[in-house]
Amino acid sequence: MRLRILLVEDDFLQRDSIRKALEQNFVGAAVDARASESEFLRDFEAIASNPPDIAVIDVMLRWANPSRDAPSPPTEPWEPQRAGLRCAQRLHDDDRTSGAKIILYTVFDRVNMDDVQPPEGAIWLTKKLSFQELIETVKGLLPATCGE
Repeated sequence: MRLRILLVEDDFLQRDSIRKALEQNFVGAAVDARASESEFLRDFEAIASNPPDIAVIDVMLRWANPSRDAPSPPTEPWEPQRAGLRCAQRLHDDDRTSGAKIILYTVFDRVNMDDVQPPEGAIWLTKKLSFQELIETVKGLLPATCGE
């Protein structure tokens, strides 16, 4: 069984570093990355057609990467500090992706976000300088049949 990881991170340096750490520690894993909430939503059908085993999602995301053809933000009040939570909730609520283990990987301490309700079963993990805690958390979520 090939491990599938969805990474949703808008900071390109962090995204590249996290992807590299995941690929080095989980040889053969398919790491699929999205860079914004709008990109996640645009590609959701493709994501759902080949659902991830694990999703690593930054809590605070841009709506879109700046460009001339960037999609317009939603008309309702849009809060970047909740964008990753909306992505995680979408994964959790859809029957095709509800089996994905969700790691909310963020600079926010959970204590400081007590008004936030992550999807049931999601793991809140504060970003550190080292990715070791993330790697250990992913290892702990793997079924015994998934090789490293």
